[in-house]
Amino acid sequence: MTNVPFGVIDADAHINEPEHRLREYIEGPYANIKGTFHPFLADSDGRVGGSPLAGHGYMDPSLGGRLGAHGGPDFPTPQEWLDNADAGGMETIFIFPTTLLGYARIIDPDYLIAITRAYNNYVYEEWLKFNPRFKSVALLPMMDVDESIKEMRRCVTELGYKGVFLSAVGFGLLGEKRYDPFYAEAEKLGTAVVVHGGHATAESQRYTKFIQRHTIGFPVSNMMQMMHMTYEGVYEKFPTLRVGYLEAGCTWVPYLLNRMDEEWEKRGEFETPNCKKLPSEYIKGGNVFIHAEPGEELIPEVIRVMGTNRLFYASDWPHWDNEYPESLYHIWERSDLTEEQKKGILRDNALEMYDMTNGS
Repeated sequence: MTNVPFGVIDADAHINEPEHRLREYIEGPYANIKGTFHPFLADSDGRVGGSPLAGHGYMDPSLGGRLGAHGGPDFPTPQEWLDNADAGGMETIFIFPTTLLGYARIIDPDYLIAITRAYNNYVYEEWLKFNPRFKSVALLPMMDVDESIKEMRRCVTELGYKGVFLSAVGFGLLGEKRYDPFYAEAEKLGTAVVVHGGHATAESQRYTKFIQRHTIGFPVSNMMQMMHMTYEGVYEKFPTLRVGYLEAGCTWVPYLLNRMDEEWEKRGEFETPNCKKLPSEYIKGGNVFIHAEPGEELIPEVIRVMGTNRLFYASDWPHWDNEYPESLYHIWERSDLTEEQKKGILRDNALEMYDMTNGS
């Protein structure tokens, strides 16, 4: 392996936030409710997905513990994460949840507000205060736009969060006009809005295996949201808003840009009044960032099509499908990318997306 000669930025890393620790931060009437509050909980070995035999266990992402990184019941601790980061030469780690990745399924709006605040406070107290190498994006109760704006403002201005997390599945289509005040505030705060892919499956398309859902759901959910946000004018109305699309790779982007442009040329005048130029021009404008998987053969072509390098690296550690640190080295050792492009993917573009180019 060739050592990377600069600090790497992990734009999408995960923690397994334990239920018993989150409970300590829940405020209001929900603080004393007993019982499991969410189906995706880590077991005693740090695995997420339930038993392979019952409950939610038709999906066992770790395949009985054979995939992913595992440890004790609270694995990984902040120190365990730092030790892991040091092994790959990571400088900064942007934290995302695991237990609450599917939090958009919560239907009680008051509970949704309570659990997102609890998570954000837990991460701030237990991770961001532990070491400045940890940064984070905030969970927001997007069912309630006003509360989401309030929580975003609190996390960014008071707790130092560098972005906000939007699930690609569960809160509807993210270009809906009801979200305009939220995007306006995010643009005003200068904070990144990161859309994390998920299982975009409908009841009429009930995939029978986890591999089927995971293969198609993540890229499709990101495609749906990018398409809707573009056509509905999010990028036209908020031209300096920085948006990232995570955990679906990048080679779907040229296809979607070509398809959107073709559709827009035929129907845009009638059906996309807030999309005033070719959709691809917005995505190529420099404020949209895309997660790149190290093994994608067409990364150079994506950079060529986008016109600028806005791709970024994410370890996805400790999840079942991570390949860290090999994934990091794979990008650095590629012969079809220039050193400038590789440094952009491994460091510079994530710093720009999260507005950390000044080192803050």
